[in-house]
Amino acid sequence: MHQTDVTQEDTGRIRALWAEMARGWAAGDAVLFAANFTQDCDFTTVRGDKPPGRDGIEAGHAALFDGPYAGTVLDARVVAIRFLGPDLATVEAESTVSAPGGEPLTTTHALAVVERTPERPWLIRAFHNMIPAPRPAQRARDAEGDGEPAADGATVRPRLPAADAATVRPRLRHLAIVARDPEQLARFYASVFAMELFHRDPDGSCFLSDGYLSLALIKHQLDGDTPVGMNHFGFHITDTTATSEALTAAGTPKPAERFTNRPFAEYRAMDPEGNWFDLSEHGFGGPRSPSGSAGRG
Repeated sequence: MHQTDVTQEDTGRIRALWAEMARGWAAGDAVLFAANFTQDCDFTTVRGDKPPGRDGIEAGHAALFDGPYAGTVLDARVVAIRFLGPDLATVEAESTVSAPGGEPLTTTHALAVVERTPERPWLIRAFHNMIPAPRPAQRARDAEGDGEPAADGATVRPRLPAADAATVRPRLRHLAIVARDPEQLARFYASVFAMELFHRDPDGSCFLSDGYLSLALIKHQLDGDTPVGMNHFGFHITDTTATSEALTAAGTPKPAERFTNRPFAEYRAMDPEGNWFDLSEHGFGGPRSPSGSAGRG
């Protein structure tokens, strides 16, 4: 591809797709938001859901705009554009959703494929959204503990026992408490234990982390049946299929996919006594620990 095949106008039009998405989000207009995608766009949400094309994207975001994300604002930032040809490019983008008062709720990263189309000069053909994850070396250190330093300053992961050679051992990385006043409880854990608030749901639920384990303080619904107190815990895993097979082999029900607006876990399972726990391959969000290890696992 010659550089002359791509113009500044093309770059501007591609960036404008994300600006249009932000305008549609701010207006609560799912039609305007979805208009930036091709009719058959391959769209993947942070939970791994795949709404069917533009119509599915529109329907899914209409539910968000009318529900948990009503009144929120999307700050969409194009980080990099790489042209693969005169009519095709990849785009890396970051997005932050903020509450009506300006408080950041969550940040995601996306990798997209855009193409020149007869319908509009550029549209998004594929879009994969994700919660930012730690780099592999950091994830290995967090999963396996301290190893021996290598010559380049990196840490060599300790040798795994034979039973764990095929996959990193699942790690307990998440606890959830149903709270009457999540904000007050969040201030308590932040002030006493220096935990960091990294996400707040529109309903008032708060998510904190100590750099290793995330703590979800879920807003209690007065008309609900869920009791106040400890609700569930969660494991960071590397292979959902293998874990599911192990659970069913142990006589427990097959893990169920979680259809929820919270993006931190993909599956819900239970132990033989009926205690709930979550399973997530991408982690549970949260800042890095002071030592540099990631807090999403």
